Amino acid sequence: MRQLALNQILEYYDVPQILVATDATGTRYLCTLYSQSETEGYKYIGVQISEPRLMAFIGGQLDLRDAYLHPEVENAVYSVTAQKEVLTAITPLSQQDITEDMLPEAGYFFDTSDLSDEAEPISDTYQLEVPVHDRMTFSTLVSRMGWRALSLHKKVGKVAVL
Repeated sequence: MRQLALNQILEYYDVPQILVATDATGTRYLCTLYSQSETEGYKYIGVQISEPRLMAFIGGQLDLRDAYLHPEVENAVYSVTAQKEVLTAITPLSQQDITEDMLPEAGYFFDTSDLSDEAEPISDTYQLEVPVHDRMTFSTLVSRMGWRALSLHKKVGKVAVL
């Protein structure tokens, strides 16, 4: 069992539906609610997820169901419970253990357009130095990840990314 810390709630309808949590080593888990009861608490299906893949989901480029059916590494899908504000990743689930009622429907892509201003996801600004010959590759990466480049200086190749 791994105790998880809540990082961000992405969808909330009465209770957190989709959330991001981390374990003691900093590994991120994308969790989706699939069951709730007074005795067993809330049950989530959770998948270990890298930062780029999480950003692809938040940017609307990764189907939520695909994140669980095609994890980045083996044994990366967990049953996660939430009881009395404690999140715990129990044991890894094999593909045979994952039932249809645990999985979200196909075709769910995260959309931030319906969030109110005060509920927008937290963003950071970074200043990066990009060699001039890599600017096209970097521009493609920026657009695919759903980031915004504030400026790109031709001489130095610096860019602020949100």
